Amino acid sequence: MLRMTLLSMLCAALAMAVWPSPGQERKPGAAPPASTFDPSTLKRFTEGGTYLDKFEMGLYPGGKNEMPEAHRRAGERIAGAIRALDAGGKPDEREGRILAVVFGHSNCAMYFSALQRRLGRERAALHPRFEMLNAAIGGNQLPEISQLRGSVWAKAEKMLERPGYSPAQVQVLFLHTTYHGAGNRGNVPPRPFPETMRRMEQDLAKVLHHAVEVFPNLKIAYLTCDGFRHYTNFEPHVYQEAFAFKWLIESQIKGEEAVAFEGANRKLPWLTWGPYIWDNAWDRSYFTDGVHPAPKALEIFVDKYWKHLRDDSVAKPWLWSAETRRD
Repeated sequence: MLRMTLLSMLCAALAMAVWPSPGQERKPGAAPPASTFDPSTLKRFTEGGTYLDKFEMGLYPGGKNEMPEAHRRAGERIAGAIRALDAGGKPDEREGRILAVVFGHSNCAMYFSALQRRLGRERAALHPRFEMLNAAIGGNQLPEISQLRGSVWAKAEKMLERPGYSPAQVQVLFLHTTYHGAGNRGNVPPRPFPETMRRMEQDLAKVLHHAVEVFPNLKIAYLTCDGFRHYTNFEPHVYQEAFAFKWLIESQIKGEEAVAFEGANRKLPWLTWGPYIWDNAWDRSYFTDGVHPAPKALEIFVDKYWKHLRDDSVAKPWLWSAETRRD
């Protein structure tokens, strides 16, 4: 028994020694070695079926990409309660705010900055009191954010310290994140699946629970996993991350108490998927450096999220103007 324990400890130590720690940055100009994994062997998560002949794909239960009706109705009910709030958290339709905060890393910051520009151009179509605050910061992936302190949390806090703003006005969260380091210098294969993604699921829940405590009126969270990462040798790890999001959302759909979104024992906001963007058809021209999205990738993200929100009945009460809702 002792021999087995020591062997397990040795294996774990070796794994930690060769696998880059989450958030570890690659030195500027240092290209990763060529990957031997063939990403064409993976089919998009939204195509359904099973992964490794065992794990159900598709965004929602049953391998489907459509949200179960009962969960949607619950989201619509919660969204219907969103109002413009003053800095004290009281309804104020004239001067209050409906704030949405964005959490994530560098890709998230770039994607949502592009989305913010689109929202700015379409301001007339939006709810007059809606505002998106982008607190995403490079190098802050889920392992960093799940420390529940640091750059992303501090940036959000600073943005909400301005006159007329407060954490009480935040009612929507956009979380776009990933669970690995920025570089893979040793071309190390992904850590064990599904165990690693179960840990990611737990860390997602940890962040969302803390967000409810920091933002007491937070009601809704949109979750998106990162895009294709073959050119930094992090596939199929990033592909597998979709399971962590799926499992967490499914646990809420099933009514598990640990992820309750309403009632006296509320733990998390109501959860839903944002658009799924992972695509193994993206070649190097979709990236500026193999990691960060090039302009055409940003355009794809913005178009997908814009359409997602336009078609989303849960977004109607708080994002769109009365005239847009009538169209």
